[in-house]
Amino acid sequence: MAYQVLDLRPDPAMLNPQFDGYKLRLVDEQRGAVWSHPLANLSFVEPQQIASNALLAYEEVYSRIHYNHLFVGPRNNTFIYIDNERRVCLAEIQREDDAPRITNIFDIPTCPSTYALPGYYGAYAISETMILVFDGAASVYVLQRADTEGSDSVDEQWVASGMFEIGMGSVAAGPIADNERQT
Repeated sequence: MAYQVLDLRPDPAMLNPQFDGYKLRLVDEQRGAVWSHPLANLSFVEPQQIASNALLAYEEVYSRIHYNHLFVGPRNNTFIYIDNERRVCLAEIQREDDAPRITNIFDIPTCPSTYALPGYYGAYAISETMILVFDGAASVYVLQRADTEGSDSVDEQWVASGMFEIGMGSVAAGPIADNERQT
């Protein structure tokens, strides 16, 4: 393979003679720019164990590195996380000096996985009244807010209204039977 040396010359017309470098501005801790609160039943999340000789695609390695266990909530000042007992928790931050109000909105059912590489749980707010929950294997649950009128609190009820089974090249969808429905 032949290599070629590139001659890069800046265009003086594009340079800013007033540029004095990038400046780092530190966060003022006295003003309360960073808050820290412990979350219930959430310990350090261990990465999924895989065989030491497993071959992973770049996308899989990237997702394992960049996965975040906190998800954007359905409204401002809310976020979602999934605790160690597979409970989907909706948290609301009311004021900076208060701990978040946390409500369990759904329990992810346990089911044996036939996949060699189980994934991570996920919760994605589609709108103020709908959240999709992924169990890390093959199921996606549709949660809908039961009380949609005037309720702006994490205390509202969420109902699992549907479920998708994602398989190899196929998707099966349908409503959840009444005996499987959770509130």
